[in-house]
Amino acid sequence: MDIAEGLLHLDPVRTYPHRGASLVAKLADAVGFELKLVDSDDIIYSTPRAPGGADTVDLPLRNGRQTIGTLTLHLREGVDKIGQQELRVVRWGARVLARGVAYSRRLASEGGRRSGEDLQAALARAPLTPRERDVVALLVAGSSTREIASRTGLTVATVNTYLKRIFSKLGVHSRVELIARMAGTDGVDPGNVRTKGEPDVRAS
Repeated sequence: MDIAEGLLHLDPVRTYPHRGASLVAKLADAVGFELKLVDSDDIIYSTPRAPGGADTVDLPLRNGRQTIGTLTLHLREGVDKIGQQELRVVRWGARVLARGVAYSRRLASEGGRRSGEDLQAALARAPLTPRERDVVALLVAGSSTREIASRTGLTVATVNTYLKRIFSKLGVHSRVELIARMAGTDGVDPGNVRTKGEPDVRAS
């Protein structure tokens, strides 16, 4: 759970690629990693692989149909592969990392399109209840699920229920996408999204 929370926590955006890659490495119990992004000459690594050292696992990082890089995990000495169940979890982590890297780099390059006042205005336009807006505001500010629960007086399970409802209303599929939507870096105004099955009252 802590690793999942970390992968979804974009702030500070400039250090996200290294932080996110290190969390995926933890999922595989790897001793190190090497992260190479296709549009950068820099290689981000923790512990470089020693010549003749342990085996590695290469994970392509894809955001939609676009491959944005490769994460290479350095396995522990004597470990030549990752188990099937563990590999599924690691691949999930790589998918979240890819989206996080894409969004964090956009946020870093654009400085975040919305100021605090703009964010409040976007929240006010979004088809959310007041409590749902509170949850979104805390999430965008960098709060974890536990912190949101503590600050709102809700249980962790209830916060997760709110988030699922918010995802559905705003047409996003993850916390990373939700943060990008509210920051304005995905090009969609939260106020122009309508819940599935809801009539478009703006047309009248």
